Amino acid sequence: MDRKDRPSYPDLGKVYPGDYYPDIPYSEYIGSQIQISENDRVFDLRSFGAVPDSGVVVTEAFRAAAMAAEEQGGGTILVSGGSYIVGSISLPSFTTLFVAPDASLISSRNLKDLLPEEDDTPDGCGKISKEGKESSGGGLLCIQGAKHVRITGGGRISGSGEWFVFEPREKPALSPFPVTMLPTREQENEINTVPGTVRTFYRNRIRYAEDKYDEGLIPLRRLSCLLWVDDSENVEIDHVILHDSMAWTLKVECSDHVRVHDIVIDDNRHVANTDGIDVCGSSDVDIRHCFISCADDGIVIKNPASTGRDMENVRIHDCMVMTVMNCFKIGTETYHDIRHITVEDCAFCLPDIYPGSTSGIAIESCDGSSVSDIRVTNIRMNKVLCPVYLCLNMRNRAGDPYIGQKGVNRYWGGSIRDVLIENVYAENAELPCILTGFVRKNRSGERIRQAPENITIRNFTMIYRNNEEILHIPEEIPEFYENYPESNAHGDVDASGIWARHLDNLRLDGIQITPRSGNTRKLVKLTDVRQA
Repeated sequence: MDRKDRPSYPDLGKVYPGDYYPDIPYSEYIGSQIQISENDRVFDLRSFGAVPDSGVVVTEAFRAAAMAAEEQGGGTILVSGGSYIVGSISLPSFTTLFVAPDASLISSRNLKDLLPEEDDTPDGCGKISKEGKESSGGGLLCIQGAKHVRITGGGRISGSGEWFVFEPREKPALSPFPVTMLPTREQENEINTVPGTVRTFYRNRIRYAEDKYDEGLIPLRRLSCLLWVDDSENVEIDHVILHDSMAWTLKVECSDHVRVHDIVIDDNRHVANTDGIDVCGSSDVDIRHCFISCADDGIVIKNPASTGRDMENVRIHDCMVMTVMNCFKIGTETYHDIRHITVEDCAFCLPDIYPGSTSGIAIESCDGSSVSDIRVTNIRMNKVLCPVYLCLNMRNRAGDPYIGQKGVNRYWGGSIRDVLIENVYAENAELPCILTGFVRKNRSGERIRQAPENITIRNFTMIYRNNEEILHIPEEIPEFYENYPESNAHGDVDASGIWARHLDNLRLDGIQITPRSGNTRKLVKLTDVRQA
């Protein structure tokens, strides 16, 4: 039965200056003349009992429209004339969801509309994440096991994200921090709460669904993504605004031939785990001309053990990404192989809140993936703390058993090879680029060396923000082999521009580093870097 929307957590939902980017150029990305095909069957949500702007949850009306479209072999589900509140909903094959420019689909703020009380599994929409990240599924709007599906129209799909997270410790920072400082490796057990560090600065402003600070809070529950494309093919998402996600915004999982173009992602930049676009175990994916403003990784390639498949041929081009975390990232979940990834002609920045984005280009393999044939070119960055972060380690999230030598299973990690990063201009950086493999002894005392290979960086310009830095460089910089890979988790290193260790065939050409005026470190430091 339709009913009025009532929030599960009525004391939440506040918005502060700096939560949203105020100057999104919508007209550059969202077309105003998108039309429904004249020959298409149209299933208007209002014809199935939905009343716009009524505050009534219209999930059943939407499901009835989707069922009617499916029974007639496809068509267009039309959402127009105002806002409609829904719980979890799905789209069948051969269907277009057309959200008109004057319309929006808005997530109910009540968990009873997102999952049945007696079960954590909404009809046709996977599982609810109690952690809000890296769940096996669960979306407000789902495309599952379907083909030839499109979402378009120029309107908005909103996730009511602020209603599913606690208040932040501190309000958004609208002015820069005068000092850049990292936690030391000796502080790694308290790495998220070391006073005065850039990591603590931004984490204190994030709104979590979990009890991150042991305050006795009961974890909040939320769907794991706003829009979930799963086990599907020939899906197109264009000319739509994805707004205020409750966790991941757009997740493309185990799917093929997916096109995402001319969309705007406008998330609260302090709601935890709001990645922009996650491509997980999917191949032949094209992401073009998208504006992404979010609180977690902007565009991220993952391939965890749960996908059961390799992935290849992902192209990202002409995108603007604003995030407090990594703008483009491969990782962190990296079990099955990832290859043939292209990123070109993109801009990464965070113009109005502080600190800047954690990393611009992050390429990681930590659970056993072979990551290969990666090309990132023609990138402009502004206010990205660490422009390039490349890390091979052995976190081994899937728990592959110990073996004495590498190569039999994924215990000793995977590989990173054949990476080209070129034509990068990064200004207002605050941390050095880090490129690293690792060396560790096995139980017999034999040395295991894992080195990224064939890594090229050329025509690379990095200009520091000329603020103060406080350094704690250890005499011996520890190996980084089981930690969660993040550029600000290594502690300080003895180079200000590019710090590389345990690599084979590293090529640096046309490197220009402008450090802080008070810099005391080498610009480039190479350790155990072997050339063929």
